[in-house]
Amino acid sequence: MKKTEAELLENQWDVENMEVDPEVLAKYVRYDVDEPRSVATITFDRPDRLNAIPVAAFERVGDLVREAEADDRVKVIVFKGEGEHFGTGADAAELGHYIGYKAGTDKASRRRPAQRQRILPDRNVLSSGFTRPIIESLKATICQVQGYCYGGHFQIALSADIVIASPDARFTHPAFRYLGPAPQDMYHWIEKVGLTTMKDVMLTMRAIGAEEGERKGLVTKVVPREDLQRWVDDYADAIAVMPLDSLMMGKSMMQIVMEARGKGLGAMTGWVGHGWATNVSFEEGDWNFLKERREKGIRQALEDRDRMVAPYFRLSESRSREDSADS
Repeated sequence: MKKTEAELLENQWDVENMEVDPEVLAKYVRYDVDEPRSVATITFDRPDRLNAIPVAAFERVGDLVREAEADDRVKVIVFKGEGEHFGTGADAAELGHYIGYKAGTDKASRRRPAQRQRILPDRNVLSSGFTRPIIESLKATICQVQGYCYGGHFQIALSADIVIASPDARFTHPAFRYLGPAPQDMYHWIEKVGLTTMKDVMLTMRAIGAEEGERKGLVTKVVPREDLQRWVDDYADAIAVMPLDSLMMGKSMMQIVMEARGKGLGAMTGWVGHGWATNVSFEEGDWNFLKERREKGIRQALEDRDRMVAPYFRLSESRSREDSADS
């Protein structure tokens, strides 16, 4: 039986502070196939946590994409989230623990993990483990986005072929807020939103609104929230009309051009550079995510960090309507 990354890495990361039970992960990331419509749906189902999912669940996302790609019943893969939001990435309570940071309550458990402990989970789980199967999928991929699309869920949107969003959708990566302008898949950032917007978002950690995302090329179409499901269904049905051979050959041609434009190297910036981002040297007065989380708890720590900037740049719903109107 093939081992999961969670099993292979259990001696490297702090598994006691992480969720790795396959049954729980399957509950949070559901998979269904509508054979008559040729559509597979991957649903994030943890609405009480804004669909933030355990780190190990992102491996499941990649596995499900590969499963759908090999299933001749499927032409289109749809990603969607239950409740008010598409998703807010990996559960922030697990961040740090997945690369080997312990509880941090004593000197021994504050020891910085070695680079080798950072490289494998960054590459195999939180980067190439799920984004690469989506980017390289020879089936069409569609994101159905409402509300927050943050962190790993934003990486899914960047990687997908088509993004249909409601007007309240907001896109960014919170790692910029608690780690600084951390490395991501620079290829897809630049391809989807352009260098100027990428720098704007990475350096200020603001979110991109749905309408701005449509103007910049991140979002395919913005539709009323009540019509979101219908538009996604219509897009999926329009794609499913074409022969499977034609679809997979067309996606293959796109892959060739993407490689020529630097896709492979750009993707490596995400997992190679992430070791730098998780090994920041904090100076006196710097906001330290792990320290703040340990002392105040995850919710209070993130709320405090959000309030450190003007409303326009905040990630939470607390920023004013006037300040966020065109974000």
